[in-house]
Amino acid sequence: MKKIIALLTFLTILCGFAAAEVVSDDPFEREKFEAEKTSTYVIIPEDQHCTDKNASVRIEYSPIYDEVRIYYETLYVTYDRGEAMNTVMAVLQDFQKENKYYSYKYLKPESHKHFRDDRGQRKVQWSAYLKFSR
Repeated sequence: MKKIIALLTFLTILCGFAAAEVVSDDPFEREKFEAEKTSTYVIIPEDQHCTDKNASVRIEYSPIYDEVRIYYETLYVTYDRGEAMNTVMAVLQDFQKENKYYSYKYLKPESHKHFRDDRGQRKVQWSAYLKFSR
């Protein structure tokens, strides 16, 4: 009985090592892998689908985790939550097609932040945290 348990433990450990990702011994490749692993790209879409001329959309994309933080920012006076949602959904659909993802889900509920910029204007920032899947 002990031999069977020892054999199963050994096979489990062996399968774990076989499934582990192998990184090359080349220091430049390892450094590149580590840089890509922790990198986040800031994307400002060309077609932002905004009807509000003061609004802007920004995407922070982590490709190794397939996670996206998306921000919609506009003046407090012109902010409309429905328009913000429609704009963000259109931008996310473009992003999804461009990067060949099938679906996404929200990791955190959407949030709103009211603040003043450096010129003293009151602004609103709508943000969401998403996970894409292939």
